[in-house]
Amino acid sequence: MSNRKRRRRHRHRHRDLAASISTATRHHGTPATLRLIGCDGETVSETVVQRGEELTTARERWPVLWIDVEGLDDLATVRMIGDVFGIGPLALEDAVTPDERPKVEAFGEQLLIAVRAARFDGDNVLTDPLGIFLGDRHVITFREDAAAAPRSAEMLEGVRQRIRQGRIRLGHEGADHLCALLLDAVVDGYFPVLERFGDRLEALEDEAINVPTRATLLKIHDVRGDLMTLRRALWPTRDVLHALGREATSFVGEAARVHFRDCYDHTMELLDLMEGYREIGSDLRDIYLASLSNRMNDVMKVLAVIATVFMPLTFITGWYGMNFDTDSPWNLPLTHYRYGAVVAAAMMVASTLGMIVFFYRRGWLKRWH
Repeated sequence: MSNRKRRRRHRHRHRDLAASISTATRHHGTPATLRLIGCDGETVSETVVQRGEELTTARERWPVLWIDVEGLDDLATVRMIGDVFGIGPLALEDAVTPDERPKVEAFGEQLLIAVRAARFDGDNVLTDPLGIFLGDRHVITFREDAAAAPRSAEMLEGVRQRIRQGRIRLGHEGADHLCALLLDAVVDGYFPVLERFGDRLEALEDEAINVPTRATLLKIHDVRGDLMTLRRALWPTRDVLHALGREATSFVGEAARVHFRDCYDHTMELLDLMEGYREIGSDLRDIYLASLSNRMNDVMKVLAVIATVFMPLTFITGWYGMNFDTDSPWNLPLTHYRYGAVVAAAMMVASTLGMIVFFYRRGWLKRWH
């Protein structure tokens, strides 16, 4: 399925989803999975939430709370989280919309941060949505299930593993630091994707120079389309990180803003790399057209050489093919000679070899393939 069809399907599905959230309509689709991590100064607790009461208890107990919601179709669960943490239906709608553009927006005492994690699906680039609510003591992440958005699941599991191993002390550093770690993981995930683009572009350059075909042109267009997909995700992400790193808020501390600014620098590095690849993609199209033109010139040169070689042969056979009075003193030479046909054939062979030697010395035959 193309990216355009996928976005159209998601828009249609989530118009109904937004209306359901606003009217508190229950949705009996695939149940969402809620993973909760609570942290204080010394302890880390990880559980899977089954009821809303557990969220209320955890919110009162833990200084820093992370709720990871896997699955966006269970509207009853989404509505429950909104009720517990005071999140309105419009904010929830933005968090659970798969094709939401990256942005940061304040909703009361919370920030909604929408970003996209990049990954390869075969040879195509896709971006998985990730919605993050940042409060003074909690972070809530909304993402699709692992089968539909494997990159987001892998990225969050990496952060979760660091918390389990004690390399991150969220009880001391706060929810804003956790949010910065999540965004850092999203941004760093673009680097291997762009590295793979570099390999693809090198292979396409060799193909465009040596064996340009129509399939090569289609591959070049696919690469340019994938780069546009990354550009649509990275440019607004840069603005999100700039706002988080520069604009002071009541629940984003200076240490977290430093981390956000570092993520912003990484994003600028990615954008510079991506723009370079986009220029290479444009150059590849020109290389393809130039290679195709050169190959066409070679073909026309071969055909011209063949036609030129046959010109004296056609002249000789046409000359001796004319029918005149054989007794006339002005008749064609060699018509009464015993070996006239052999002499004519020798003349044709000699003219052919002479022209081939002439073409070769001029360098016109060295590019034959």
